[in-house]
Amino acid sequence: MSIDDESSREKSYKIFRRLLAYLRPYRKRFIFALLAMVGYGASEGLIPYLLKRILDDVFGNQNSDMLYVLVVAIIGFSIVRGLLGFFQRYLAAFVGLKIIEDIRNQIIDRLLYLPSSFYSKTSSGSLISRMTNDTLLIKSALTDGASALLRDSVRIVALVSVALYLDPVLGLIAVLGFPIGLLPVLKFGKKVRRLSRVGQDKFGGLTSLLHELIVGHKVVKSFAMEDVEKDKFSKENESTTQTFQKAEKYGALSGPSNEFLGSVLIGLIILYGGVSVISGVRTQGDFIAFITAMFLLYEPLKKIGRVNNTIQIGVSAAERVFEVIDTESEIVESANPVHLRTEHPEIVYNDVWFRYQPGPVTSEEVGQSLGDDITTDEGSEQSRWALKGVSLRIGAGEKIALVGMSGGGKSTFVNLLPRFFDPSKGSVSIDGVDLRDFNLKSLRQSVAMVSQHTFLFNDTVLANISYGRRGASEAEVVQAAKAANAHDFIMNLPDAYQTLVGEQGLLLSGGERARLAIARALLKDAPILVLDEATASLDSESEMLVQEAVERLMRNRTVLMIAHRLATVRNADSIAVFRKGELVEFGSHERLLESGGEYAKLYRLQFEDSTKLEAREFNS
Repeated sequence: MSIDDESSREKSYKIFRRLLAYLRPYRKRFIFALLAMVGYGASEGLIPYLLKRILDDVFGNQNSDMLYVLVVAIIGFSIVRGLLGFFQRYLAAFVGLKIIEDIRNQIIDRLLYLPSSFYSKTSSGSLISRMTNDTLLIKSALTDGASALLRDSVRIVALVSVALYLDPVLGLIAVLGFPIGLLPVLKFGKKVRRLSRVGQDKFGGLTSLLHELIVGHKVVKSFAMEDVEKDKFSKENESTTQTFQKAEKYGALSGPSNEFLGSVLIGLIILYGGVSVISGVRTQGDFIAFITAMFLLYEPLKKIGRVNNTIQIGVSAAERVFEVIDTESEIVESANPVHLRTEHPEIVYNDVWFRYQPGPVTSEEVGQSLGDDITTDEGSEQSRWALKGVSLRIGAGEKIALVGMSGGGKSTFVNLLPRFFDPSKGSVSIDGVDLRDFNLKSLRQSVAMVSQHTFLFNDTVLANISYGRRGASEAEVVQAAKAANAHDFIMNLPDAYQTLVGEQGLLLSGGERARLAIARALLKDAPILVLDEATASLDSESEMLVQEAVERLMRNRTVLMIAHRLATVRNADSIAVFRKGELVEFGSHERLLESGGEYAKLYRLQFEDSTKLEAREFNS
């Protein structure tokens, strides 16, 4: 045995033992299931014995009284065996389903508390696949695999015991010979597990690709890329199918190999036993009962090959699931956290450096999920820092605008505030306390975020606005909606506040989604507001309504506002200008224009572009 094989077997054993630990809350039902399995398996040993009694006592000795006794015994045996079969199957399935429920809850508990960096490195399709497909494979391994293994093992022990009782010599030959039939099971089982792991990873990638096609269907259609995406999916689908086909091939080879070796052994036993019956050494009843036991033994031995494949696939799936459950969060709460209570917070960034950890993710994916600050340049050490020594003090109640070219570090800067990430170097503090010393929940409850890419849940308008304010009354929700200029359009919806908004709010316009996001932030009433310009890409009327709502939202709060259009930052108390991760300028709109630096250049470029566009529209 190679070191790799031994290590793989030990790893499989540890994973399976960990799965069995989930049985503890349901041990009573599981014990009843075990007893039913043992009874069901052991009862099979009575079949050849009853057959021997029929042949030797009823037919051989012409005993009619024994005939009636055996008929009653067979009927009673069938009833008891049927009940045992029902309970062992039902209880095992019940326990298996409860274990999968617990594992799924454990996965979601881990996912909800993992930092944003985890999601930037892990595809959504892979996570969905582990939550759904892999957990079903685990359930199959526990209920169809482990349960069948135990039941069939008891059947084998019972039938071997009967065989040894009926004929010790032939029974010993069977005991020594049948393990040879297990060799293909062990050999092909390792290949099945390895290929199943590869196939499950590919299935996760296929799920991720499908998710992208569904979410991005408008982009696909607008670029007429249906055929290209169809071919791309077809290739991924074919590759995934081929991997599972290989696993099925080795799984299928296990059965016939097992059957062949078993049939050779049974053939030799029949030859030896037949000669002994002809010579008068054994009765026909003994021999037929023994052969019946052998044929009954043949079925569970054959099933062990399939059961082993099921268990190996389940262990491979469990390995993928436990990878998620065992992922350690980079965002760790202090042992004695401080509860954040502040109405007028002062925020200080002190020599903050930050870079994203490398991972199997494209710059496009990261940009969509976290903002536009990540660079994947593999050049110098300096070029991979998203923030480089940024220091900034934001006074209580101040409104600070963050401007700069794409990739400058603005999104990274604000994502540090609710601790989506922690600085690689330096610190961020509120009222003199490092963010890492705060209770994480109280910190995030103190920060409201409104993005231009509004995310709404596939729920009612009421549920989306009150999200984060459990127990908020309908009157409070309506008040927030009115302040966000959302109440009027909500009342025109089919079911008003009970209207479902669709997945990601797709049943609403961009302006309507933005106003619901503002209403949600108003209802949260957090002292700190992070605003990623919500008026971007809106028509004039929607922009006016949203801008009015934003101005109400900013009152009496400390505000960090990412500005994409410089015309919206004039009324900010101060403007922070970012370039390639560095804070290059800081001051008021007027002073920065007068200095003629980076801000003045950006303002001039944007103003000139706007003027040219207006002239072009006028001339057309």
